[in-house]
Amino acid sequence: MATASRDEIAAKVREIFEKALRIEAAKLTHGAALKEDLNLDSLDLIEVVSEVEDAFDVQIAEENVKGITTFGQIVDGLHAALEAKGVA
Repeated sequence: MATASRDEIAAKVREIFEKALRIEAAKLTHGAALKEDLNLDSLDLIEVVSEVEDAFDVQIAEENVKGITTFGQIVDGLHAALEAKGVA
């Protein structure tokens, strides 16, 4: 992926959530809690993180995954990882 803005990253992550977990894009707001609002369990989170890693060609450390509680944290973390790679 060429340079990506935070909004472009969020849009792509929404697509992944919609496709992998069948969650409506309207529910995928920055503050949406993964467990409480989106009803994700740990297996869902692992699946979506794997999809995100593949889509953006990044690795997300397991300790970072454990601290993710909102949709926005996924987007923010991904944006930071891409910035570190020089593509955001």
